[in-house]
Amino acid sequence: MDHRELLGLNVWVKPMKFAISIGVFSWTMAWLLRYLPQVKKAKIISWVIVVMMSLELSIIALQSGRGVTSHFNVYNFLDLMLFNTMGYAIVMNTLMVAWALLLFRNVKTLKAGYKLGIQLGMLIFVLASLQGFVMVGQMSHTVGAPDGQEGIFFLNWAKKYGDLRIAHFLGLHALQLLPLFAWYFSAEKKLNVWIFALGYFILSVGALAMAYLI
Repeated sequence: MDHRELLGLNVWVKPMKFAISIGVFSWTMAWLLRYLPQVKKAKIISWVIVVMMSLELSIIALQSGRGVTSHFNVYNFLDLMLFNTMGYAIVMNTLMVAWALLLFRNVKTLKAGYKLGIQLGMLIFVLASLQGFVMVGQMSHTVGAPDGQEGIFFLNWAKKYGDLRIAHFLGLHALQLLPLFAWYFSAEKKLNVWIFALGYFILSVGALAMAYLI
């Protein structure tokens, strides 16, 4: 119904992508936090994540409704305030995952490989979240050209230039892939999980390096 475009895409594509991503992330954290024996701390983490991610998605939707970009938009006081608020929300969310990672040391009921898969998945997620500061530092996600270049279907990663979102995407989804790998293929063997996690981390870092080398 709304045919407006922003950076070559319908204005509501970005809120939809973030809604899907936040939904997957929230479901994953609900799954993993159930293993923590510290129920009160797990509830605190859960509620902070709910509030921070709801705030993030609300701002993205608001800015899309206004027909302006949500990220790297610092051209007036309102847009700067909203962009900074999203930054604070992401930092708080990342701290909650880091806290959950520390609390997993007290989990005694899981098989060794599966527990390690969860911990390494959280660790790579936190590192990938910090990679967001690289994009903030250059105030764009495209390397070698302005944002808004022709990209692949839906994800819109740039076809002809480096795109920092690829490494960001890979790193964040370690939160799902590493626990699932450990659960299905190496629940009791930590070595296989270490090897898979190392390979996946190298893939994520390689994607980051390639964004600057393309």
